[in-house]
Amino acid sequence: METIDESEKRRFEVECEFVQALANPNYLNFLAQRGYFKEEYFVNYLKYLLYWKEPQYARCLKFPQCLHMLEALQSQQFRDAMAYGPSAKFVEDQVVLQWQFYLRKRHRLCMMPEEEKEEQEDEEEEEEEEEGKEEGEGEEPEAMEVEEATTTSAEQ
Repeated sequence: METIDESEKRRFEVECEFVQALANPNYLNFLAQRGYFKEEYFVNYLKYLLYWKEPQYARCLKFPQCLHMLEALQSQQFRDAMAYGPSAKFVEDQVVLQWQFYLRKRHRLCMMPEEEKEEQEDEEEEEEEEEGKEEGEGEEPEAMEVEEATTTSAEQ
């Protein structure tokens, strides 16, 4: 038989796992299609889980976007929309885009000043090379015209 401490720990772990599962739009689609979002007890449970937004609980989450989903699930309109595959796909795409942008921006914010300087210099060198190539491309057709004119006059 579990003690109260073990029972509370188990409940914490289960609720933590469930809240984090809400970060997956496909799981939300699954729940919506099975009718969970229409059940009053389930909607009340989602309201109860809002305590995870408090800092002492939120720090335990690996997927903080689950808190945004939990907040969105408080809306009947969002719960209804998640029953449709295209809506779930759209939300999934937005989550992926946010994640990609966040990682790039985080990388830039976390760079050491020396690394940032080196990256900036590399970018400037690449820009100069591209400008040089663009200028070179514009000159080649003129050179070809001169050669063609010389060849044409020599043939005559």
